[in-house]
Amino acid sequence: MNKPIFLLLFLLSFLLYSQTKITVMDGFMEDQPMESVVILSENNIELGKTNSKGIFMVPAEVNLVKIYFEGYEEKKLYVYGRDLVVQLNPITVHLTSTKITNDDSEAKRIIRSVIQNRKKNSLENLKSYEFKSYSKFLVTANKDSMPYIMMPKNENDSSYNDVRRLLDKSHLMLGERAMDHKFSQKLGEKNVVKATRISGTKIPLYEFVAMQPISYTFDEEKFNFFLREFVNPVSNSGLNEYRFRISDEETYEGKEIVVISFFPQKRIPNKPQIKGNVWIDKQKKAIAKFYAENLSDTNVAELEVDWTNYRDYWFPKQQRFRMDGGAISYPSVKDTVLADGTIRLDTIKKKEKVWLHLTTTFKDIVSPKEFDAKEFRGYTNEIDLNSMENSDETLEMYREDSLTEMEQNTYVKIDSIGEKYKMDRNIRLLRIIGSGGKYSIGKFDLDLTRLFDYNDFEGFRIGAGGATNYKLSDDFSLNGYVAYGFRDEKFKFGGGVDWFVNKPYSGKIFAGYEQDVEPSGRNPIPLQNNYLRFINGTLTNIYNDYFFSYRKVKAGYQQDLFQNVTFSISGIYNEKTAEFAYQYLNNRPDEKFLSFDTELALRWAPKDKNVRTPFGKVTISSGMPVFYLTLTQGWNVFNADYTPTKLDFTYLDNYQTFLGQTDVQVRTGAVFGETPIMNMFEGMGNAKRGDQIFKHFGVAGLNNFETMLPGEFYSDKYFMFHLSHKIAGFKFLNREVFPEFIYRGLIGDMKNPSNHQNISFQTPDKYYQEAGLEFNQLIYGVFGVGTYYRFGTYAHDTFDQNFFLKLTLKLTFF
Repeated sequence: MNKPIFLLLFLLSFLLYSQTKITVMDGFMEDQPMESVVILSENNIELGKTNSKGIFMVPAEVNLVKIYFEGYEEKKLYVYGRDLVVQLNPITVHLTSTKITNDDSEAKRIIRSVIQNRKKNSLENLKSYEFKSYSKFLVTANKDSMPYIMMPKNENDSSYNDVRRLLDKSHLMLGERAMDHKFSQKLGEKNVVKATRISGTKIPLYEFVAMQPISYTFDEEKFNFFLREFVNPVSNSGLNEYRFRISDEETYEGKEIVVISFFPQKRIPNKPQIKGNVWIDKQKKAIAKFYAENLSDTNVAELEVDWTNYRDYWFPKQQRFRMDGGAISYPSVKDTVLADGTIRLDTIKKKEKVWLHLTTTFKDIVSPKEFDAKEFRGYTNEIDLNSMENSDETLEMYREDSLTEMEQNTYVKIDSIGEKYKMDRNIRLLRIIGSGGKYSIGKFDLDLTRLFDYNDFEGFRIGAGGATNYKLSDDFSLNGYVAYGFRDEKFKFGGGVDWFVNKPYSGKIFAGYEQDVEPSGRNPIPLQNNYLRFINGTLTNIYNDYFFSYRKVKAGYQQDLFQNVTFSISGIYNEKTAEFAYQYLNNRPDEKFLSFDTELALRWAPKDKNVRTPFGKVTISSGMPVFYLTLTQGWNVFNADYTPTKLDFTYLDNYQTFLGQTDVQVRTGAVFGETPIMNMFEGMGNAKRGDQIFKHFGVAGLNNFETMLPGEFYSDKYFMFHLSHKIAGFKFLNREVFPEFIYRGLIGDMKNPSNHQNISFQTPDKYYQEAGLEFNQLIYGVFGVGTYYRFGTYAHDTFDQNFFLKLTLKLTFF
């Protein structure tokens, strides 16, 4: 009997005198633990602070504690061995006219008033203004916590010592940029890059220097924060995305300011989210300061934006970014005390964070300002190529403070490293991405998209081509190419010249001659970039052998309008001959059809932002939608056989919702008047011939009908659309895979199909459709697999004929 009583008393005493675990949670942010909360004893003696998980272990002898954190209500707790979860609530704030409680209704009212007054407070209400900006990009690490490896054992250890030695006198990277920002209600907006320098290279990176990390007006629904998009808290979307509370009042630049904290309504795992504060001018209902940090335990990122009051408007003053950019690993030693008292030394890997800093300061505000109209010609974003020639002198004028010794050394040290490892050559390789497949060699740009191609008519096609660049002349460019098909055993070639006029708008007069082949009924989009033309010409025609040969002379004019509209007008003389069995009306089967057409082509990309560089226009930011329109009119000159009118329209877009991303492509067109079949609209089939699944296994195209044979359908008017939808992904071979559902439809008609003889085809007047499922970029980030099924009116009799299994390729090289 004594033994059970003893055990009971022991357990009671253990419960009464064991430690208590307290977890402190934020009453405003709800599911967020509070770090560094002060825990006090009954006599106000500090016992310690909570850790990063909001946890503090109360000593066994303590029965009462006080919990304190600045800006939050203090709490008292009685503890007797119990584990407790405590919620601290923010202190109620008393404004001049209103008592604010913990609910966010008043804070939201203030945020809403800022949104409503945005136009009233916009700098664009001023007649004109100008200011300068200076940006500094720095990559560095804390050398003080990085010891040298005294006896390096391998190449990695030696490389680490090289980096450590570099950090004694230099940062890892440094970049600078100077800009002028101009605005006129009459003339528009202009951002001019005056100078730039980046350590490690002597090549000016024109493509990147005009990019603005974040708009200084801060009035978009979303903003990019270190290449990730976040909902702006001060926006209509932000009112639903975040919770708000008034946290303080203060004075800033002589103005009464309300400080409002924000936090996501709901924490979503693996989704980038931010929290922070926004400072609001009480009188103007305008943003004066902004601070945000991402909610991540592993990757740190911070954004701080300040404005300054000038003429009762808030102009940009400073933007500061800081981001965890990875880590440098190095070996270290850990002491472990074993059970027998001996010490074991274990080699472990330690990491020191690499930090990315980007600071932009704004100065020299002038308003109003008189401008010359020619200062606003061309694109909104421009590079002053003349001042770029003296970047060092220009940067010195724009800096608030001189470069430190470490920063000066960074240019010297990293430039020498860049020369050693041929960074300039690597940058030229990377420039292929922005130029659509062009690689610069001296005064010549090699067109890599001309090197290799394949289709069922030519077989393997090899070639070479390119154009002279600005190093030869910035007034003109000569271009040319030659190619050979191993199956048709014929050479193809072409050449031309571009004369650059109206340069601020990328204007050019062009002329050229080509002798080549082209797929029948597949109408290229004239103003697509070089890379998309290559993909459309290659992946979409692998199994196509319906080609015509042509000789063409073309001359015209092209330029940009309204920043993001490109137009081209040209005259085209053509001689076309079908290279497949075909006869049109009473003409000979090998008839050469002559035509002369004028062609008007338009491209509108509302979200494109461009900048002019010595090697041409570069798009520094883009997005959907994109529209293309081509109108062609035939004329009865130069012995033309037919004079049809042709219209072709393309619409590209994507939509992001909580269900995933949906991509849309719509194409429609019509031909009015008599014309051979190669000028009609073919169905864009990409099926390989074969009656069984593995006999017609092949490579998927780009927005083709994967279950339709090439040449199976023709129309003189048509409507075609492609829908693809990506849903939540899963892990496959350590890679995130996003299944993509595909649906495609086509309907069309033809006025006189009997005019086209010796060729078998259908007209899709009963609606053709197919569906598919793709798993892209499974292997090497390029190769995947897709399944497609043909159904509806044009379905075949057997499953094997309707079902297609294909290899998918998603190329992102250019």
